[in-house]
Amino acid sequence: MVKRDVDVSPYLDKGVFQELKNEEKFRMVRVSFDSIEWCNQADLDPEFLFEKSKAC
Repeated sequence: MVKRDVDVSPYLDKGVFQELKNEEKFRMVRVSFDSIEWCNQADLDPEFLFEKSKAC
């Protein structure tokens, strides 16, 4: 398993991601297939996450 960090804050001003400024909603993230997804249908694919991530 590889652990990496991603700063998604620059994307929280865009579209459906705006709702995720609410920390309670943000913490409701789940893994869906190879992506991460929230209850409002916002999702981030693994290639994007890896590209934007940094080693811990």
